[in-house]
Amino acid sequence: MPKAKKKTQRSQRSSQAESSDEEVEATQSLTQAQRAVSNFSQADIQKKVTELVQYILIADQKKIPIKKKEINRHVLKEMSKSFPILIKKAEEQLQYVFGFKLQTETTGKQTSYMLINAIDLNEDEPHLKWSPEENAKTGLLMIILSLIFMEGNVVPDTKLWHTLKRLGVDSEKNHEVFGDVKKLVTQEFVRQAYLEYIRQPNTDPPSFEFRWGSRAQAETTKRNVLEFVCQIYGREVDDVDSPEYGNCVPMELTKWTSQYQDVVRSEMEGPNVSHNEDSS
Repeated sequence: MPKAKKKTQRSQRSSQAESSDEEVEATQSLTQAQRAVSNFSQADIQKKVTELVQYILIADQKKIPIKKKEINRHVLKEMSKSFPILIKKAEEQLQYVFGFKLQTETTGKQTSYMLINAIDLNEDEPHLKWSPEENAKTGLLMIILSLIFMEGNVVPDTKLWHTLKRLGVDSEKNHEVFGDVKKLVTQEFVRQAYLEYIRQPNTDPPSFEFRWGSRAQAETTKRNVLEFVCQIYGREVDDVDSPEYGNCVPMELTKWTSQYQDVVRSEMEGPNVSHNEDSS
């Protein structure tokens, strides 16, 4: 019996030592990240956090845990040593802007992440939780621009309103942060040149569609969005136009070949040239 007691005590000491080692390692990792991130400007840090949030939102559509090594490889790249700080900032944005909790999963030495809806979902509650700050509008605009791109650079207004409603932003109701959602999207975003809101000819009742505006084309690129999509499926952007493309990726992705060609054409002609033709 005494031997069993000693064994238990040794086991407890071993467990405590392992816990202490993990705490020390976490502290060292954070210290290293703080040193690493100090080499970058606040603008670079914010840009990388925004890219990280976008990547996580898109990758989560597959409902497969997002691996830390994939985040470092596809998004953080030269800033990967700053991972603890950048993932924390992204986690805060996902929580306060979108209402998602970023849950960490550790299996052996592999760390991965998944989004968990942090809000009690019912018919009366929104699926997204928005911060009453200006970045809430940026989050909304990001969703709209991504939807337009995924739909081939143009989306009917009915589909946009339906998609936003599923996310808890009902265009028929006054929103606590955005107020009149239709006015914000069809007037403010249009006036700021982030969106184009175009009436379709010969439609009765009137039918409208949305496209990227000139400011959106200047401040972001289709290549960036396409890169995120391709990275999720383990492809490079330049592979999209290769002859083997259709045999290597899911069938639904082949429709992005024309978008890739649009990206290349836009880059060759320069940023001031607008291409708003349908990519279908």
